[in-house]
Amino acid sequence: MPRPKNKQPILWNLSGVGDVYLKRNRKARRLSISIRSSGEVRVTVPGLLPLSFARNFVEAKQDWIASKLNELSQLNHQKFISTGYRTREHELQFKATNANDINVDFENQFISINHPKGIDTQSDCLQNIAKEAIIETYKKEAKAIIPNRVVQLANEHGFTYNTLRIKNITSRWGSCSSTNNINLSIYLMKLPDDLIDYIILHELTHTVHKNHGPNFWNQLNRLTGNAKTLSKRVKKYRTGV
Repeated sequence: MPRPKNKQPILWNLSGVGDVYLKRNRKARRLSISIRSSGEVRVTVPGLLPLSFARNFVEAKQDWIASKLNELSQLNHQKFISTGYRTREHELQFKATNANDINVDFENQFISINHPKGIDTQSDCLQNIAKEAIIETYKKEAKAIIPNRVVQLANEHGFTYNTLRIKNITSRWGSCSSTNNINLSIYLMKLPDDLIDYIILHELTHTVHKNHGPNFWNQLNRLTGNAKTLSKRVKKYRTGV
């Protein structure tokens, strides 16, 4: 008898918290709550556990969830992009000028946000421009480096894949579809070279093993020598600007 497929998340609005997504996962062994950097609250519900039990569990954790969401909101509010922000190969700088308009220059190894004197660099206007400039820089760097490295590692280890796309993904470092289309985040440029290779090999291994079962980890470990250690190191970094 075929196993039931995981269903789409159930949206639940919890007073004092907001939207909560209940996602049933037949492979999950325990009930868990995760809060993403975007503020999205997700609850993983093991396959046979009643949803009423999951709701009671979340309600019991309501104060903890609200506290974490408040901490996240404050962190996001306090985080300003400032001169000295570095991508892999470029450095951001704000430059006050006598001009009346704002422009962005990509010269040599600098991203220069040129702005009229008197405008606060923490203003929404300049912060949004700086963020977009940094994202554009990550895209250029990623597209100059990642495709060649994917080809090299695929050829070296005998993998084949369908298409490769480099995208502004903030929810994960990469993904591999059932048809072996690979997506990789531009924010791989924030990682050291060995972790970039780890993420690429992780997705290439998914062209053979479509889940994170023992066979997947055994093969990835053979390719990297220490897959679990590398996986833990990756978790110390975050996507996004």
